[in-house]
Amino acid sequence: MLNLKIEKFISDNYNKTTVIGEFSGRDSVAAILKAYEEGVDYILPIATFAGTEYGNFNSIIENYRKLKVRVESLYGNQKTLYPLIEYNDEKLWHLLNGRFASVLQSRYKFYNPCIGCHLYFHVTKLKYAKDLSKRIISGERESHDGKLKVNQLHETLEAYKTVVKSLGYELFMPLQEVFEGEEVSRLIGWDWAEGKDHPKCVLSGNYRDIGGKSIYNSDELNSFLEQYIKIIGISAGQYVLGEITFETLTQKIKDVL
Repeated sequence: MLNLKIEKFISDNYNKTTVIGEFSGRDSVAAILKAYEEGVDYILPIATFAGTEYGNFNSIIENYRKLKVRVESLYGNQKTLYPLIEYNDEKLWHLLNGRFASVLQSRYKFYNPCIGCHLYFHVTKLKYAKDLSKRIISGERESHDGKLKVNQLHETLEAYKTVVKSLGYELFMPLQEVFEGEEVSRLIGWDWAEGKDHPKCVLSGNYRDIGGKSIYNSDELNSFLEQYIKIIGISAGQYVLGEITFETLTQKIKDVL
């Protein structure tokens, strides 16, 4: 989608302490800048897209350029932001979020594609973290100025971290408890309104009622996380790392369901 794919990832081209930075919207950029503040020196930003996204994908490249300028203005040559690359696995996204949607709704009485989608964003970075620091930066936040998202509730974020930790990696969320947008704006350093200047998703806001409030039942959500996301998340990670085949992953999901 960005024509930034690389034919072969050569880990020797990067410092071994390099941390993978998920690169998408405003919060992901702020998380990268926060990670620099907290002592990270080398970051490789990776953009990953879902098949449900649309709009101006080139805005991602422009945001990267602005981030590059911001990092250089703050740190000079003391910190490194490597060139942005892109990695997608559309069939994995479909398997986690689309193929069994009706079954998931029937089984758990709760289903939300955004949860599995963010799981996809996290596990797809494992193949790059594997030969580097085994750390991944994510811009997930538990609250956005009081607004809650089911895919970024505390228990959901902890489920993501559990999956990644079980595979031997760290999912670092420096903004998890940054609830106010003012701090995000401070970190970014340029005028960037929330929800602007990045691709949109056709399923955006699907978990909200007509008044904009997130709809979920805590018990049903926890069952979905414990019995599905945490289990198949590990298998999805193993697939990304090349430890199991796509066919094996598919069967593991069927076995869970």
